[in-house]
Amino acid sequence: MKAIVYILISSILLLGVPVKSGAESVLPQENPSFKDVKVRKVKGRFTVTGQARVSSGSFYYLVEDGHRVLLPETLIEVNKEAPAWTGFSIILPELKSRNGKLFLNLYERDEGDGKIIHSYLVVLP
Repeated sequence: MKAIVYILISSILLLGVPVKSGAESVLPQENPSFKDVKVRKVKGRFTVTGQARVSSGSFYYLVEDGHRVLLPETLIEVNKEAPAWTGFSIILPELKSRNGKLFLNLYERDEGDGKIIHSYLVVLP
C-alpha cells in the first residue's frame, strides 16, 4: 500500500516538472492560454518560446525566485487573439537567484477586474 501511495505522489509531483532534453525543456502542462512552451538556456540567458491563445492579443510575464520578483510584470503583444493560437518568443536577461531556482509566470489579466487568469508557471532550468 505504501508503494502505491509513493508512486501516486511521485507521479503527481512529476507532472509539473519540465522534461529535460539537453539544454532544452519541454513543459507538459495543459492551459487554455499557453501550450508547447519550451525553454532554452544559452550563455546564461533564457529563451522561452511557445504558443499563446489570449483573448486580448496580449499577455504578461514576470520572473521570481520564490522570495522576490527579479523581472517585474512585462506585457507581451502577439499577432492574433483567441481562438487562434499564435507563436511567441521571449528572451530574458541574465538572472541571478539567491536560492538557485527561478520561476517564470505567464498569465493573462481579466479585462473586467484585472485579476490574473490562466497562469502558467515555468521552472527555469
